[in-house]
Parts: sequence; C-alpha cells; structure tokens
Amino acid sequence: MIEQTTSQDAHKKGLQRQIRQTRDSVRDTVEQIQDAAEEKYQAVKKTVSDVLDYREEFQKEPVVWTVGALSAGFAAGYTVGYSHKVAQGKKGSQVANFADTVVNDLSRLGQRLVLPELNAKITELFGFNFGGFLQQIGGSEKHPRTKRLQSRRGQKQPKGGRKKSS
Repeated sequence: MIEQTTSQDAHKKGLQRQIRQTRDSVRDTVEQIQDAAEEKYQAVKKTVSDVLDYREEFQKEPVVWTVGALSAGFAAGYTVGYSHKVAQGKKGSQVANFADTVVNDLSRLGQRLVLPELNAKITELFGFNFGGFLQQIGGSEKHPRTKRLQSRRGQKQPKGGRKKSS
C-alpha cells in the first residue's frame, strides 16, 4: 500500500511538472504572437502614415499628381482596349469578357456618380446642360452607324476574296 501511494505521488508530481511545462510553453507562444502582432501593427501604422504623406504631396503639387494619374489611367485603358480589340474575334475570350465587364461597370459608375456632379459644375460655370449635350451626341451618332453597317452587310464580297495589288 505504501508503494502504491508513493507511485501515485510520483505520478501526480510528473503530471504537475508536465502542466507547468505546458503552461510555460503556452505563455511563450502567446508572447511570440503578441510580438508578431505588434510588429504588424507598426508596419500597418507606417503604411497608413505614408498614405497620408501622399495626400500632403498631392496638395503641394496637384498638377503633377493629376497628370500622373491621367497618364496611368490612359495607359491602363489603352492596354485593356487593345487587348479587347485583339481578343474580340475569339469566341468566349476571357480578355474580351473582362474588358466588356470593366467598360460596363465604369460606364454605370460614371452615369450615376461622376456625370451628375460634372453636369452640375459645368452648368454652374458655363451655363449649359452637359448631360443633355452628351445625349444629343450619343443619339445622333447611333443612326448613321446603323445605316452604314447595314449597307456594308448588303454588299457581297466577290468569290476568292480581295486580290493584292502589285
């Protein structure tokens, strides 16, 4: 019986030692996680302050930043447009579908957000309705193109296609 009590005490002490080691290990892991989180927090804080620095730089030289943004937008738009033109003939082209989606989304965004503000500013500054002007341009442009396309469709190509002139 004394042997049994001694072995139980030894077993309890072993379990307590394991619990202490596990507790210390968990404490170390939590401290490491806290240190990593603090480092990430400092990195994000620095990034956010850098973004605020860009705002200050924009306020100092708005023309340079505006020209840069317009150039980047033109380059991106030209690239997407050219890719769309190249991929348009291919059936089920992902590039063409992507470009169509981007153009449609940007068009809706412009119609809902940008155009009303722009129209109000132009009306205030110059005294004419810019939205109505755009509708006139859009309305008059559609009819001639439709007629021209229909007349082209009516023409038949000669058999053998076009011949190269030498």
